[in-house]
Amino acid sequence: MPAARMPWNENDGEIPHMTRIVPHPSLPWDLPYSDREISRPGMRERHATGIFRNFFYLLQLLLSISALWPVIASADPGRDRPSASQYLQEFIEKMDTLTANFQQTLSDEQGQLLESSRGIAHMARPGRFHWTYHEPYRQTIVADGNRIWFYDEELAQIIVRSWDSFSPDTPAALLTMKGPLEKIFTVEDLGAMGAPKAGAETRTRQWVRLTPKSPDATFIAIKLGFGKKAIEVMELFDSFGQTTKLTFSGVTVNPSLDPGLFSFTPPAGVDVVESNPGKTRHR
Repeated sequence: MPAARMPWNENDGEIPHMTRIVPHPSLPWDLPYSDREISRPGMRERHATGIFRNFFYLLQLLLSISALWPVIASADPGRDRPSASQYLQEFIEKMDTLTANFQQTLSDEQGQLLESSRGIAHMARPGRFHWTYHEPYRQTIVADGNRIWFYDEELAQIIVRSWDSFSPDTPAALLTMKGPLEKIFTVEDLGAMGAPKAGAETRTRQWVRLTPKSPDATFIAIKLGFGKKAIEVMELFDSFGQTTKLTFSGVTVNPSLDPGLFSFTPPAGVDVVESNPGKTRHR
């Protein structure tokens, strides 16, 4: 069973805009948390209030690449298959919707598994997603293009951030950009590599690595692995030597999604904290 956790409250002081990054199994990728999270043995005070850069941009990469892949993969089989970087190059102009199940893991420098979680993702451009974790904690993260809600059912707490608070110096600002990926990343095709499956069968994926050019990037590199129909794996390598991995299954490209997925109404009795840089208030 996970350790008991305590919600943030005003007696803890203002939620910091950006602090050290403490990975957590139930929030996507690496979120900045307060040092208070690890100051009390057995307590996990999750402050989902950081700049959240990696998560936003990776979601958009996922949505775009997955929506594009089937279109190209089903084209004339006689032509040369595009490289992974060619898929990436075209994704900026070809965005729609996507749903997928996911497993998220966090590993240390030696490859030892630290944490694992599962859930389902719904995404739509521009800037909308509904990211639900079913285990080990029940959490929901919703963005409507203007605001982002982080809802923790166990803690009965919601933290709200404005979308603009992530702009313009974060990858979230790139959600509406038009232009080549090479402006943002060094793009490297890694070619086909096999991933062992059950028995002697080997599953081959096409891989590409993106290395951010910005000195302010919160990650070292991203690797994307493609199967025959869609993206299957995303790996993020952070500056702490840890690797966050998302493995996708049951991917549905361009589904019709209920617009209500991307709006959020706080349940009655839940503590709501509106947190933006330099300003935090309860309501």
